Amino acid sequence: MQQWEYCELRLDISGTVMIRQSVRFYQAKGPSREIIVPSRDQAIAELGLAGWEMVGVAGSLMQDGGGLSLFFKRPLTPSNEESDHTGTNPG
Repeated sequence: MQQWEYCELRLDISGTVMIRQSVRFYQAKGPSREIIVPSRDQAIAELGLAGWEMVGVAGSLMQDGGGLSLFFKRPLTPSNEESDHTGTNPG
């Protein structure tokens, strides 16, 4: 059976300004790991190059702020199970 690993690109917004962007890597064994990223576009491109596929979007945008989450998955393999999860450094 195919197993997957997942991550989330989180975009926090206050008013009309992006205030924080991060990637959280979810792990079945141990705590998730979060990396602050300076560029949404670069993070998406680097995740794609590392084999991550976007599978969902969730969030809310209101006048006083909100956020958006982009969810990604890729097949779990022995090589990426032990890696830094990106294959590159999205930041």
